[in-house]
Order: sequence, then C-alpha cells, then structure tokens
Amino acid sequence: MFRAGLFALAAALAVLSTDGIGQDKKDDKKPVEPVGKAKGVLPANWKKIGLTDTQVQTVYKIQSKYNDQIDDLTAKIAELKATRDKEMKAVLTPEQKKRLEDILTGKEK
Repeated sequence: MFRAGLFALAAALAVLSTDGIGQDKKDDKKPVEPVGKAKGVLPANWKKIGLTDTQVQTVYKIQSKYNDQIDDLTAKIAELKATRDKEMKAVLTPEQKKRLEDILTGKEK
C-alpha cells in the first residue's frame, strides 16, 4: 500500500514538474479576475447554505493560509516514510531483499 502511495506521489510530482514542456504557448483569452479576489473550492455542501461573497472569500483565504503548511507536512511525511522503509530494508539480508522484491512484484514461485 505504501509503495502504491509513493508511486502516486512520484507520478504526480513528475506531471507537475513537466508542466508546459514541449507544448506551444497558447494565446488564452481568459477573463481576468479582479485583483484581490481569492480563488478556492468550498467544502462539500457549503454552497447550499447561502454564504455571502464575503464569507466565500474569507473561506478561500483561510484555505490558502493553511494549504501551503499542509502540503509541506504531507511532503515531510512522505520523506519520513521513505527513510523509515530504507532503514527497515537495511536490516534484511540480500536473499531476503530479493525474496521481498519477488513477492511485491508477483514473481514469487
């Protein structure tokens, strides 16, 4: 399960880091948002409770305030898990490492 999560994280980072490579620039004519207007996504069902524009903007600003910290901590957790797994594998003999790899890749006989 950890391996799948780590793979998904690596794939997401690869996609994000190659944004725009090999693509022609497009002349997008998107409407420009007014300066100072925050963007975000409201939690599920919050649109149904009649928030004012001010409340929506406040929620977006709160999300923005914490999202960077959450992203940093998520990256730190992934780093700690990778270090932990590396240290655990260092305990194994070469034969055990090979057998574990065979089990994880479905090559075990």
